[in-house]
Amino acid sequence: MNLSLQSLIDPLVALVREAGAAIEAVGHGALDTQRKVDDSPVTAADLAAHQVLVEGLPSIGSRDWPILSEESASIPWSERSEWSTYWLVDPLDGTKEFIRGSDQYSVNVALIDSNLPVLGVVGKPRTGEIWVGEPARGAWYQASDGGAWESLQVRSHNPLRLVVSRFHRGASTRRLIESLGDVEVEELGSSLKCCRVAEGLADLYPRFGPTSEWDTAAAQAVLEGAGGHLVDCHSWRALRYNAGDSLLNPAFVACASLDGVWRDVWPD
Repeated sequence: MNLSLQSLIDPLVALVREAGAAIEAVGHGALDTQRKVDDSPVTAADLAAHQVLVEGLPSIGSRDWPILSEESASIPWSERSEWSTYWLVDPLDGTKEFIRGSDQYSVNVALIDSNLPVLGVVGKPRTGEIWVGEPARGAWYQASDGGAWESLQVRSHNPLRLVVSRFHRGASTRRLIESLGDVEVEELGSSLKCCRVAEGLADLYPRFGPTSEWDTAAAQAVLEGAGGHLVDCHSWRALRYNAGDSLLNPAFVACASLDGVWRDVWPD
């Protein structure tokens, strides 16, 4: 990929903001919510953001890069297996949070090259916050449109600080929390949990339940750019993308350090 990723950041941030504006324009009242095959919800806001992104991304980078969005995820492996560089998009991550009226949802866009995220942007539409990560170069945060960019760096805490999903705190997560004992636990929605670790405000986000590749790629780029890790909790290697027919992630952990004491009590 003979292209400066730095040159993509400004137009990509602008596009993520535009997708966020499309979400906010739909609003939260009287949403026409439908159910997908996996019983997850999809709203007019999901589809509005999807439309903005799939129309805008071809003008950023190379027009030859395919786009895989949660809202157009039926592209067969026979076609995807030929991809080297592509956009991986979650137009509205945290649809349940959006429906309930909270602000814990995000727009996620990642550029994948050779199965790894090389650039990611996470936007929080309600507040205008943006997180950008380029694993090879760094990670940055912008509180509002036009505001100053702040460099991000992970850090460790004592006691440990965990972020967990409001809707997906399963038995393994509860067992980990109990085993760790003296920990602080915060509930957050969407990829904002990974961003919290990247900001140096939490140590780890464990996820044992099912997620899809578009849920994690952009936040992985942010977290890795800040010096952290998002790894398969069996191999302890970075999550990889478009490596097979399935688009589901394995169980994973987002963490500031792979050397934390939490490894000693990690559930089997």
